[in-house]
Amino acid sequence: MIRFQERLLLFSFKNYILLFLFVHCAVKGFSQTKKYDYQKFQQEIERLQEEMIVDISKANETLRFLDNKYKHLHSPEINYVITIKKIKFFSAYGDYARVKFELNKAKRFQFFFKAKKQDKLYLDLYGAVYESLGQDFRLLIAKTKKIIQKSKKTDKYLLLQCHLVLANCYSENGKYEQAIQEIHRAKRIAGEKGNPAFMFQVANSAGQVYFFNNEIKRALGEFRFAKKLAITNHWKFAEQYANTSLGEIYLYTNQLENAKKYFDLVLKNEHNTELRDLFQVYGCLEHYYELKESMDSSYFYSIKRNEIDDLLENLRSENLVFELEKDFQTESNQYLLEEERGKNQQLRLILILILMSIVVIISISYLFIRQKSDSNRILQQQKEEIDEKNKEISNSLAMKENLLKEIHHRVKNNLQVVSSILNLQSRNVNDPEALRIIEEGKDRIRAIALIHNQLHLNNDSAYVEMGGYLNKLISQMGESFSSYNKKILVKVNVEEINLAIDYAVPVGLIMCELLSNAYKHAFKNLDEGIIEIELKNNPERSLNYELLVRDNGVGYKGKTPFLDQSSTGVEIISAFVQQLDAKYSMIDEKVGFGLFIQFAIDERHSKFN
Repeated sequence: MIRFQERLLLFSFKNYILLFLFVHCAVKGFSQTKKYDYQKFQQEIERLQEEMIVDISKANETLRFLDNKYKHLHSPEINYVITIKKIKFFSAYGDYARVKFELNKAKRFQFFFKAKKQDKLYLDLYGAVYESLGQDFRLLIAKTKKIIQKSKKTDKYLLLQCHLVLANCYSENGKYEQAIQEIHRAKRIAGEKGNPAFMFQVANSAGQVYFFNNEIKRALGEFRFAKKLAITNHWKFAEQYANTSLGEIYLYTNQLENAKKYFDLVLKNEHNTELRDLFQVYGCLEHYYELKESMDSSYFYSIKRNEIDDLLENLRSENLVFELEKDFQTESNQYLLEEERGKNQQLRLILILILMSIVVIISISYLFIRQKSDSNRILQQQKEEIDEKNKEISNSLAMKENLLKEIHHRVKNNLQVVSSILNLQSRNVNDPEALRIIEEGKDRIRAIALIHNQLHLNNDSAYVEMGGYLNKLISQMGESFSSYNKKILVKVNVEEINLAIDYAVPVGLIMCELLSNAYKHAFKNLDEGIIEIELKNNPERSLNYELLVRDNGVGYKGKTPFLDQSSTGVEIISAFVQQLDAKYSMIDEKVGFGLFIQFAIDERHSKFN
């Protein structure tokens, strides 16, 4: 009996030593994989931030380089920081499907480690910017101000981005004094840092704000300064961006020859130009030749612009997203396995101490570990099966969503081609009445194309956000009637309403016809006027949606009711009123005229934010 115990003790002791050496080596090897030069990594990230400002193509190469360089470490902290920079990169390219993917990826990385407070602020800022696309900017302004308060004052890059985001929000809301104050704060940060890339970014943002505020001289000065910085630092792509911006300002201030010089500079160095800038230049040249009444050239650049649009769309194809999802799933599994392995290694070290003291506890613990390992394996298999099913469902939904977006994209492009063809045909028409009919047709086509463009850009391709759509349509109509040389103010009050396309098209075209009628007839012998547009939901009424379009012009003096007239525009309004099964009433006040339309929509065809 004594000999058996001695043999058991000797056997156990040998196994303790072997197990201890194995665990020690495993833990040592595991810890070594986590080592890297943190300071060098931060320098690489700072260089990447500057490249995103001045050379987006080089930034793309650097992102891939960093991905490959640090991939073997399997460090969620490193990958989290790189993913944050990817969000900024794809936002600059307008690849919002990839932005959404990277945002989710960054949030999931936080399950594997505790992110630093400053790194989390970057995710908060970029996430807030993405969530505010096409929405009210008030929430984004509030979040950005909180980020500034929480941020370290030494992180100049984050503070700079925050002030530029605020400047853009205030500019979009027409609060130019506040926007310019934010620009000045950004300039102070760039000056303190003494960084040419920061100065370049601020100058471009300042140029846009001044341009929207109609301070053309200041806008030109900012873009010229940006171009000078690009030339001094040999930033070819940044120089092309500055040329594009200068040409655009000259074009929209009717200095056509000056604009053409800058567009020619861009085309001369087309190989050093980003696709997004080429898309902008082709669109400007299309408008330039339209003003020059050279419709063949205008049509040529319209086709070129559509080709660039298609190329950009291909770069954002759903296949890339699916491939990235597959790669990330593999990485996630690796992190989970490494985390589980680390826990098991710690458990084995504890078991070594127990095994060296009590043989009985060793045996029981060994059985317990084995049982737990089998249980973990079963749970892991079940988890993988569930993940695979969820992935298949997600891929199927994403494929359908992307297909629907592609259909809207193609429809929009086809309608633009139809509009271009009408432009070509109109140059051979001398009859003013025929020309008027063609122009009205083009406005209606553009109104429908705008809906499909909204559906293509929205996260949800089944619904149109009516606030953003009607504002863009009003802006488009304003450009069409700019030749009337009247100061017409259009006030818009639209609740946060999303409508399906079957309802958005009738509402949009009714508004288009009423707005066109007001521009043409409401302000005869008047130099200025106001048009009010409202779209509200009143759930207490059976006809819960209410559309109101009215003006303070000369009013309607016809003997027949407004909707009984025999004109194409009125017939279109009547047809769509019937399609909506709506009720209408005319508001014939002492000053002006208006039409009030009430209709009901099934809950399946509308939703609220």
